[in-house]
Amino acid sequence: MDAARARFAARGCSVLVISQARPEVLALYVARHKWAVAVVCDPERAAYSAFGLERTGWLTFFKPRVLWGYFRGMFKGYRVKKPYAGEDVLQLGGDFILSRDRNVVFAHPSADPTDRPGVPDLLAALPSAPPIPHEREPDGPNVDAPAAGT
Repeated sequence: MDAARARFAARGCSVLVISQARPEVLALYVARHKWAVAVVCDPERAAYSAFGLERTGWLTFFKPRVLWGYFRGMFKGYRVKKPYAGEDVLQLGGDFILSRDRNVVFAHPSADPTDRPGVPDLLAALPSAPPIPHEREPDGPNVDAPAAGT
């Protein structure tokens, strides 16, 4: 994650991860995994809705592509875990790049739980921008509660 964050910063881009976990759950996760990017929670999934991210069905998990994606992860040491209370395992994610004036310049809504673009694909989609001179690792877990009114 650190190497990828540095590659994005060199291209003038900050990374923000949005999770559907509740603040107290996300704070524990981020403290354990020591992410070097900003992470915010959206337990009501307002951002997911705003970006048009859909939910999938249970049968999706039995598609060969999805099964292979999970097996590949397990071979790398990732373990399948029970979802935390309040998380929707059917909620699909996505990867988006926004310009500094908040226009979407790249959108990849996931077609299934394992459908994610790679870092090279995201970097290739970045518009030209000067590096961010102030970009640095967060001092500690950066877990923000949902914005007021969301």
